[in-house]
Amino acid sequence: MKRFRHDAFVGALVAIIVTLSMSPGFSQDTGDVNEPSSERFSSAGQGAPFGLDADSGVPELDSQDIEIGPNVRVNRAQILPGAGLLGRSETTVAADEDGQHIVVGFNNAQGFCGEPFNRQPPCTPGNPPGLSGYGFSTDGGRTFTDGSAPQVIDHVFTRGDPWLDRGGKDRRTFFYANLAVDDRAIINPAPAPRTIIDLGVSVHRGHFRGDSFVWHDVHVFNAPNAVNLCANRPPRTDRTPCDLYDKEAIAVDKAGRGRGVVSLTNFIEGCGFAADGFGQIEVWRTTNGGHSWLGPVIAGRDLTFNTIPGSSTCGLAGTLQQSSAPAVGPDGEVFVAWQRGPDLGVPPSSTGAVTAQIVVARSLDGGATFDHPDHPVVVATINTMRNNPPVGFNRDRINDHPRIAFVTEGRLMGRLYVAYASAVAPVTAIPLVPCSPPAATPLCRGQRLTSSQVFVTFSDDLGLTWSSPPTPVASAPPATGLKRWWPVVTAASDGTVTVVYYESQEMLVSTNPVCTVFFNRLGTVRRRGPANSLVNTFIATSQDGGRSFDPPVLVSTATSNWCTSLWNVFPNFGDYIGSVRAEDRVLATWADSRNGPVDTFFAPVGLEGR
Repeated sequence: MKRFRHDAFVGALVAIIVTLSMSPGFSQDTGDVNEPSSERFSSAGQGAPFGLDADSGVPELDSQDIEIGPNVRVNRAQILPGAGLLGRSETTVAADEDGQHIVVGFNNAQGFCGEPFNRQPPCTPGNPPGLSGYGFSTDGGRTFTDGSAPQVIDHVFTRGDPWLDRGGKDRRTFFYANLAVDDRAIINPAPAPRTIIDLGVSVHRGHFRGDSFVWHDVHVFNAPNAVNLCANRPPRTDRTPCDLYDKEAIAVDKAGRGRGVVSLTNFIEGCGFAADGFGQIEVWRTTNGGHSWLGPVIAGRDLTFNTIPGSSTCGLAGTLQQSSAPAVGPDGEVFVAWQRGPDLGVPPSSTGAVTAQIVVARSLDGGATFDHPDHPVVVATINTMRNNPPVGFNRDRINDHPRIAFVTEGRLMGRLYVAYASAVAPVTAIPLVPCSPPAATPLCRGQRLTSSQVFVTFSDDLGLTWSSPPTPVASAPPATGLKRWWPVVTAASDGTVTVVYYESQEMLVSTNPVCTVFFNRLGTVRRRGPANSLVNTFIATSQDGGRSFDPPVLVSTATSNWCTSLWNVFPNFGDYIGSVRAEDRVLATWADSRNGPVDTFFAPVGLEGR
């Protein structure tokens, strides 16, 4: 029986960490900042038109109380393939209280150049090198300095999935969490490939110093049974642990108490196969401003269905748990939201892998213990977006990725918010079929155009019960052709709630009649069809604590056509976007291809009178 891979990156992550191939043109889907594809650098070919047809009809929504600031590119201009790798996505942002000093993080494809990954053919590494880039601003986001990546300290090399927050005991420390590897590759005897040493999660700490920003130190923590402990071993039946961390996220308290948590997914070993579980949600915590980290503690236990060694179906099915996001309160409250599902593998589940749950686990002792790790509170049951990515997204599946916010002061103090997306109908995968007309890529998948909506729900009893029905942030979409997803919710002491999200019009574009996107690392499978993904970033605002939302306002000043953007990494637009509240502004950041390559963009959104 062919072994099932619940997410393409599970086997690939092990490969990139343990035995990364360095043959020319090799591409690896890492599941975070992702390994370059072949020398092809556009899903539709170099020079393909990008942007929006003038007659496409994207609404220019506005509100007299909302002021959209300039859209600013955070990263420096990208170098075309040869000297560089295209892709600056998966964005995150943190800022001081007045929003003048800002740090934006993003996946930086340039990090694959040079050691330890040593992209072949060679390209120029960043200075400093790393797969997690950042830019900083000291003027409220009017201009940014591209810092490349946090400097390599004690051989800690960032490996993507960036996540920022600001706090610490001085309330001015910026924390940058990432996956990490050792920058020293182990060169094995030929013909064996080099070995990359996994370090788990890194947390850099830094401060603004005048007009500059400096990272001072870094701390790392890893699974007690990390993948390095069982590298290159054959399948076994004794189930010796061999775990792999993925998709970390950080939240720190803003009151100067020095508390903070990192939540993450641990793909624990099952049935003797490294990192083959379906995802266990774990939490590490600090009580001293990040000087040290304690953990892990289980917030959501692994749900691999059959773990009996020797069974013919051992480890082949389970419930996916992924994409966690934490929030912390002033009195030791910790909340973690994540997607629980869909059920994957064989035998198929009764749901047909089309539904999932958005769940929340809580801790009232700073993350030392969590209530009921086997039964987190169900916030909502959704039609998962897994089989319904925007047609220009260069991965075969997409994570649902809910977000969470906790109000720590003001009239709604103690209210907890969760934002999430759901397809308007159950979505199954379109079967792979031979490409027509035949092409160098033998297999094709058609396009799914099922629409999706973004919702917000809230809890006033520390996450035990949730408002019902959830509140949509925009008018109901049609059955097909309009996708909203990856919402980021913020909540302020005055009761204002904002949600920043992507919206894609999946529609025909005369200048690009066929959208072709390669979505596996070997370039042998593609999605193909007549619709394009015309993507913008929006903000929706509630003035009544999340019970209703005003009409959304367009944040991005240019439309990105994901089908014609320039990229050579997977995924081309990352796995999430970012926003944060600072006084009377929301600071939004997203991946944007208005200039051709996928860049990181930023805009301040003024909420005067809100």
